[in-house]
Amino acid sequence: MKSLRRMAGWVAASILLVITMAGQQQTSITGGLNGTVSDVSGAVIPGATVTLVGPQGTRVLTTDSLGRYSTAGLTPGLYDVTVTKDGFMKLESKHNEVVVNSSSTLNITMQVGSLGQTVEVQASAVAIDTQSTAITSNLTDTFYNSVPMPRNVSAIFYAAPGVAAGQVAGSPGQIGPGQSNPSIGGSSGLENLYVVDGVTITDQAFGSIGTYNRYHGALGTGINLAFIKEVDVKTTAFEPQYGKATGGIVQIVTKSGGNQYHGAIAAYFGPGAWYASRYQYYQFGYRQATPPSTLSSPQYDAAVELGGYVPGFKDKLFFFGAFNPGLRQDIMRANPNAPTPSVALGALQYSTTTVSWAGKLTYKIRPTTTFEASAFGDPSRHNAQPLAVGINGLSSLFPHTTASSWTFGSRNTIARLNHAITSSWEADVSYAYNYNHFNEYPATTDYGITDASGNSLPQPTGSIISGLGAYEPSKNNTYSIAVNTSKMFSFFGQHTFSAGYAYDHTNFLDEPSRSGALFAIPNQNANGQTLSTLFPNIPARAIGAMTNALFRISAANTDPTLTTTDRTCQQCPINKNGQQIFASINRGTYQGLLVNATGRYHTAYGNDVYQMNRFITINAGVRWEQERIAGTLLSYTFTGSWSPRIGINIDPVGDHKSKLFFNFGRNYWAMPLDAAIRQLGNEQDDTSYAFAPVINSDGSITIIPDAAHTLNGLPRSTSSSGVVSKFGAPSFVSSTGEGIIPGTKGEYEDEYVLGVERQLTPTIVVKARYTDRRLPRIIEDIGSQSVEGSTMTSNFNGGISNPNKSTDIAINEQEVTYTQAQFLAANPGGNPSSSTYKAPVTGCTASNDTFFGVGGPFIDGRNNPVGGACFLNLATMDGPGPGKNGADGQPDGFVNPIRRYNAVEFEVDKRFSNHWLALINFRWGNLWGNYEGAYRNDNGQSDPGISSLFDFTAGKLNLLGDQFTPGYLSTDRRTVGNLFLSYNVGSDTPFIHGARGLTLGAGWRGQAGVPLSILGDHPAYLNQGEIPIGGRGAAGRTPSTMQLDLHTDYNVPLGSRWERYRLKLAMDMFNVTNSQFQTGRVQYTQTTGSFIGVPPALNLDYNRPTGFQTPFYARGSVRFEF
Repeated sequence: MKSLRRMAGWVAASILLVITMAGQQQTSITGGLNGTVSDVSGAVIPGATVTLVGPQGTRVLTTDSLGRYSTAGLTPGLYDVTVTKDGFMKLESKHNEVVVNSSSTLNITMQVGSLGQTVEVQASAVAIDTQSTAITSNLTDTFYNSVPMPRNVSAIFYAAPGVAAGQVAGSPGQIGPGQSNPSIGGSSGLENLYVVDGVTITDQAFGSIGTYNRYHGALGTGINLAFIKEVDVKTTAFEPQYGKATGGIVQIVTKSGGNQYHGAIAAYFGPGAWYASRYQYYQFGYRQATPPSTLSSPQYDAAVELGGYVPGFKDKLFFFGAFNPGLRQDIMRANPNAPTPSVALGALQYSTTTVSWAGKLTYKIRPTTTFEASAFGDPSRHNAQPLAVGINGLSSLFPHTTASSWTFGSRNTIARLNHAITSSWEADVSYAYNYNHFNEYPATTDYGITDASGNSLPQPTGSIISGLGAYEPSKNNTYSIAVNTSKMFSFFGQHTFSAGYAYDHTNFLDEPSRSGALFAIPNQNANGQTLSTLFPNIPARAIGAMTNALFRISAANTDPTLTTTDRTCQQCPINKNGQQIFASINRGTYQGLLVNATGRYHTAYGNDVYQMNRFITINAGVRWEQERIAGTLLSYTFTGSWSPRIGINIDPVGDHKSKLFFNFGRNYWAMPLDAAIRQLGNEQDDTSYAFAPVINSDGSITIIPDAAHTLNGLPRSTSSSGVVSKFGAPSFVSSTGEGIIPGTKGEYEDEYVLGVERQLTPTIVVKARYTDRRLPRIIEDIGSQSVEGSTMTSNFNGGISNPNKSTDIAINEQEVTYTQAQFLAANPGGNPSSSTYKAPVTGCTASNDTFFGVGGPFIDGRNNPVGGACFLNLATMDGPGPGKNGADGQPDGFVNPIRRYNAVEFEVDKRFSNHWLALINFRWGNLWGNYEGAYRNDNGQSDPGISSLFDFTAGKLNLLGDQFTPGYLSTDRRTVGNLFLSYNVGSDTPFIHGARGLTLGAGWRGQAGVPLSILGDHPAYLNQGEIPIGGRGAAGRTPSTMQLDLHTDYNVPLGSRWERYRLKLAMDMFNVTNSQFQTGRVQYTQTTGSFIGVPPALNLDYNRPTGFQTPFYARGSVRFEF
């Protein structure tokens, strides 16, 4: 309550401050119009009256001594402009479109004559903003209602130039940003900022739009199409008031009421019968996996909209409301090769019901003061069905144990006060609140188990799952305040100076969970040996701690020629295939099961738009940011985040119809709170404990995770050469004491943009530009150990940092390595005890050799033995050194992170006029480096700022392969192109005017394929997709894809008595050629590992497809407007 009272006090004080001393312009939800009034000789006309009539009334302006007029704060929409002056004919220009965050130009030429005479001109406002270098695509409802467009706001983003998918699946059903979070400017899908009317709807833990969950990916967007007026996609060259993103910034502007009542009732329907049959994974010969089949994805929604003015308050008080319930389904069934009980379920409906709502009030207190308040939300529920997510979805002997249901959604509110202190000085203050939640409800309390033992058979079978496994309820809220001011003045030209401040206050409650009972971490194996004596890497605090876990069942011997005959493991049961099997923890957490993370973000900016003359305009500004994040234990503040922004516009002719421009900007990334949840929240994880499972008579598996069933340190298998391997050490990851290394700064990118724009006709603009983006500094968590060193010592130093080739945080490992051949030469049979051990190379002893920590040699991504290592400074290595932050004077073995994006873009933008519109864009570019960003496509990791990429140093065994070697990154697409066309038949249309009211639209999109790599498992974490073999992109590329969509709608004539009403029938058809190109392929050379050094089954499904274009489908709609 105290924090709420403090927040309310801040808001009240901010409002008082703005009203009494400063003003500012909120450019994120309004637009502007400017121009010069002159006579036919070109002489300017001062004192002319310029009247603008728009959705919410009239605004009257007067030209200055140079004949100029300018106004901002206009509600997006169409404006009629009238200009009058004694001695000249009245001039009218109709339907001038004003879009968000842009000042369109309408120059007026008046003719001498009487005011009683009227001249109506066909020219409309020019879309070229010669006062800004920002690159923004203004996608209005006029556009997206006239072309084929799916019924979700994210689909609109892809109409902007160069916007591409932010996720490339490495396995079928891989969880990630999905289509909702595109890659903009070379970023990953979790680096964009999403704002609706000033409310940030970006998920605060991961950076997605709306709601995001680690195990379900992107869910709701928080906003419905019935409420949206315009979507603006900022791709590069952000103004100083914008930041917190190293991708793009998406601004969504909602509809407003006006002086005319308007409303609509609509129904949209895309039944499953309107989907063409599609490719299914089982048709492509999957052998070790049984990914489920999606048959169709029906969608239905209804919309009710109403807007206007409150009776008795015309020109004063306006309202708009929308209600948009919807049903989205995926009709799925099990792979034919899945277990019979799952196949017997037949087709299942996975349904998400969303009840979206929205409302807005606009109150013009006086002509110079406007108060606006809006609220919107999307409460959603998903029905209970067996788990169908991921490569092993619907692959269970007991599918009911995997079932769950979940609820999610967001609720957003904003209040804003705009005030014009003078005609040249404006102000606003706003308060916003965003609430987001996700809850999941498992159907049973069974442990999550993946039985992958069949992967190792000579004729492999797919993995079988039981239990739900991991789930992660969460809720977060963000309170925000913002104040801004904008002042125009003249000083050797015209200046528009703006400044502002914003504060975000975020709380995030996270509950990482796994189905099944907690159990105590054992410290003895089944033979009574003390594990902490066998393995020195076991932390004392872990012993006996209560942990949750995910389990994986593996064959004790993964060699297909030996898997059914090897009986080395005396405790391992034998399954129906004749394999000895064991269960291992592939992820458990014993601390950090309920984490409250917080974020505090301050921003301030100043900017001057200096119009030196009608030819040259300079944009010069700076942005300051400070982010503080905190978890249960630790907190940290990123300081010193200054972003210079400079842009130069040159209008060669001075007619506002062309510009040459250059822009430099630095963009800081706002690190989401996932890092605070995991790294600062005392998360402590345990993996690689091995247990002997119990096989029940019905085929189910019971895991009893106690000392009597623990296998670590006991013999596991015997190779074809007679080498006996043991179950190695368990593994531990801890955030306690790591935190963020002092001196760590915020992540940022630098970008350079050079371009040209030209108006060809009053409604056609062509554009060309070059963009260069690069990341000089990143944020990632780092560790002092090499992979091989992590098996030998509990010494450690690390935390979140700015890794580079000079990073030095620990005493370096003094490491000597040996090959498998050298070890066998010294130790025939390959299974010495500590007393019979012989050193394979000088410096090795039984106490410093990784053989005893791993139980055998390390392997590479193709299961070839690499050898082992010995450490000469075991007692001190990887611990802090004597220098600052633990430095020992020698770099630790990291490299410089690299992500560089270069692109050339071309656009043709034809605004709607003379019955038609067109939007055409094309981008050629490349994306190069060794760092993908906040989301990793290679291993599918959603851990912004704390991925596994820099968790280990390189080491001398090269177990990280080409992980640090630059190459073409996963979302590199050389070309991306869009073409949208729409034509509305009118009474003056030749030949077909009888079809008046018919609109025909088309959309075409083509894009090049993405790189494919050869990726081995991580040698310590055992995750798939971590280690590039032969460099990134070594396996070629996916095919290019193309898609043609069509739209038609028809306004049914209702007769003269019903002129105020319209009945619109529409049909949208997507992928009319039914192209189903592959969009990804399996890039993993191994199945998921079970133990460090234990060869997993080689992935026989490598290079099989992981996704396809959505097949042909159609959507119809009926809309009644009034």
